[in-house]
Amino acid sequence: MFVKNTEHLQRNFLDTVNQLSAARQERLENSWAEEFYREVFCRLDENLFKPLYAEAPSRPNTPVNQLLAIEILKSHYNWSDEELFDHLSFDLQVRYALGVRDMESEICTLRTVYNFRRRVSEYMQATGKNLFEHCFVQVTDEHCAMLGLDTERQRMDSTQVASNIRQYSRLRLVVEVLQRATRMLRPEDEARYAEALAPYLQGSAGQYCYRVRSASYTEHLQQVGQVVARLLAAWAEDYATHPAYALLQRVFHEHFTVTAAESATEITVKPPEELSAASLQSPDDPEATYRYKNGQGYRGYVANITETCAPENPVQLITYVQLESNDTDDEALLAEAVPQLKERMPLTDLDVDGGYTGPEATRVTREHDVTLHPSAIRGAQPDPNKVGLAEFTWEYEAERPAQVCCPQGETQPLQPGRAEGRYLAYFDSESCATCPLRDQCPTQPLKRCPQRALRVTQRQIEVAQLRQACAPPDDEAPNLRPAVEATVRSVKHPFGDERSQLPVRGKARMSMMIIASAFMVNLRRIWQFRQAERAETEQEILHPATDSFLSRCRRTIWRWLQLPRRSTIPCTALSTC
Repeated sequence: MFVKNTEHLQRNFLDTVNQLSAARQERLENSWAEEFYREVFCRLDENLFKPLYAEAPSRPNTPVNQLLAIEILKSHYNWSDEELFDHLSFDLQVRYALGVRDMESEICTLRTVYNFRRRVSEYMQATGKNLFEHCFVQVTDEHCAMLGLDTERQRMDSTQVASNIRQYSRLRLVVEVLQRATRMLRPEDEARYAEALAPYLQGSAGQYCYRVRSASYTEHLQQVGQVVARLLAAWAEDYATHPAYALLQRVFHEHFTVTAAESATEITVKPPEELSAASLQSPDDPEATYRYKNGQGYRGYVANITETCAPENPVQLITYVQLESNDTDDEALLAEAVPQLKERMPLTDLDVDGGYTGPEATRVTREHDVTLHPSAIRGAQPDPNKVGLAEFTWEYEAERPAQVCCPQGETQPLQPGRAEGRYLAYFDSESCATCPLRDQCPTQPLKRCPQRALRVTQRQIEVAQLRQACAPPDDEAPNLRPAVEATVRSVKHPFGDERSQLPVRGKARMSMMIIASAFMVNLRRIWQFRQAERAETEQEILHPATDSFLSRCRRTIWRWLQLPRRSTIPCTALSTC
């Protein structure tokens, strides 16, 4: 049965924190733990997780905000489960961040944490709703409103994150999936197919591959394919709906080609270049894919990070986190993110790199009235000896190109061409005769009338406008996009090197850890901002410039803020807990 956690709002005079010295209490209250308690723990909306629990009267659940906070801290510090349990048991700072002020009470067991993760993952797979993502959005929106951040301009970047899976060869992968498929067989079927399966069940898949010579590798792979083809046909009637059968069927069709011959069906091994990036990488993580980028191969997922970037903001926060299979294009991630961001905040400008540009990105940003600022454009660069379309000025009316102005200031209307998405503009030949750019101009002279025609497509106009948007900024307008790369590193940093292999597998668990890490990146930035603000205020009090009325007010407010802040119920807790 679901019950909200309000026990952390009730203080005990004899708790462990109150027994600390005043100096140690002050240090604890100025640490990240106090900021975490106020700005994350007290803001978590537990009602989002109500569908995970039974509605009938039963034993109350372990507090959801504690379980969520545990996952956030575990991801940020990359603790193992054993390390996590030690910190929950003996680390007062961690317990304080979870709203527990004493060392005697038990928070939860690891089995409770495991069950919570499993329920969240199963709920995501069943409904497609990521509860961690909804919780992150809710808390982040409150943070942006609290700090008064300008969210109209934001920046975006993606990064590869590796799943915790073994790197399989093709033969080992097929044998491994076949071995796992045999576990679904009934005892009588195990006996029936024992002879056919015997060569592949003597030890692990790795041990089977160890005995295979390099020269006979393809031959062995084809033999396994022929065996799998026969077994799939024999098992179809009884096991077609079993997940292990579906996985075996998937890996067979990904690695083998079935050709109908006159006498019998022929099974051949697909060449490596025909394998899809979406092919199965590991039976433990069916959603992980393969991507080759910048000379390196990655197996896993791609994380897309969006954050605020207005220069006047006192602190920049991550506003949206996405995780998809790493064969997902950056343009598709942008097309999914923009409607979500636009619904939550007044987004008007988005700074990205060249990977996010394309027809779909242009369509989505135009529909939602968002200006894209790419650092580059996909595709070949224009000829520097020719006048490019980016040097023309394009104007729209009713979401279609209406007129064009050439670099010399000649403006003409754009007329629809014969085919969909094509346009024509006619320039007077007499005006063009004296133009210094005539030989480099993309317009072409007409034979039957004294005019020059400019023939363009809708996509060419869109690319020309994107090239204008990614032109080098003025000295007074700094490039805002590169800083998001540091944010991406901050999110990935807890998980190790550049390849960033997370200690989990599966899209649900991977997204939970990435979002939890983004939670702590935001929290750290808010805490550092508050620390700097507090130090600045203290400096003004110790060395006041003038004893004005304003400075006296600042000193009074500062002294009031130094009172024990958790002796009363926090204002954030009253509104959100």
